[in-house]
Amino acid sequence: MNYEDFICSLRTRMKEELGRSAQVTITSVMKNNGVRKDGLTIQQEGAQIAPTVYVDEFYREYCRGTTMPEILEQLLKVYRKNVPKEIFDASFFRDFESVRGLLTCRLINREKNAELLRTVPYQKFLDLALVVFCNVEHDAIGKGAILIHESHLRMWDITKNELFVIARENTRVTSPEELISMGELLREMTGEELITEESPMYVLSNQQRMYGAVHIIFDQVLQKIAEELKGDFWVLPSSIHECIVLPEDFRMTREELERMVHEVNTYEVEEEDILSDRVYYYNRRLHRLS
Repeated sequence: MNYEDFICSLRTRMKEELGRSAQVTITSVMKNNGVRKDGLTIQQEGAQIAPTVYVDEFYREYCRGTTMPEILEQLLKVYRKNVPKEIFDASFFRDFESVRGLLTCRLINREKNAELLRTVPYQKFLDLALVVFCNVEHDAIGKGAILIHESHLRMWDITKNELFVIARENTRVTSPEELISMGELLREMTGEELITEESPMYVLSNQQRMYGAVHIIFDQVLQKIAEELKGDFWVLPSSIHECIVLPEDFRMTREELERMVHEVNTYEVEEEDILSDRVYYYNRRLHRLS
């Protein structure tokens, strides 16, 4: 089967398995950087939450020879694992005071997300865009995040400026920055020291190691790094989760660094996780990242 026939067949088989009480629809979801993922959204009668199971990887398995009954069994297992086990009351989201402490910022690529940003409040930062998410955690649904749209501002009757003041403050409080040497990071991962002291490299993220690249928006963070390195420095946006920090006198030129970032993004980083191909420079005297 081709991809379209595969999805339609999965939808039909899921409806047969789950019975008439479940409505199964094919959904296309836009992710970061314009990446679209197709999934089956399953709405059980009377349920407030409808899980979506993405099918792209299942199709790749099908092309590698996995049978449809085997794929259907895997898909049902994923669905049953993620279906809410208890009632989740989403009405809290309408009350701004209930969500203000859950709002945090993320950095995304502005050009790659141009279509998404038409309906999303954002602030320009270099070639990037700062957006806001509401982080949700509940026994019924686990952990999740809701991207804030212009419609949410109208519902809460707040301004874009108010949104970003709150989200910026929350970001540093709920997910503080963390700067560690590349050698230390590799030791944690492999148990071996692979970076020499003559070529110092550092990784800037947060303690959760998720969406930590956002900390380059804070001059307090960048100034603290400059003090530790005793000088200006380069910032390489390795992904939406972290940035690599290099002293100004690092052995590579700007052109070589940008070529390296581009190659890593092309061959090593998932499209959805790419932040930028650009390289940034922090001048501590001017307090400016450019």
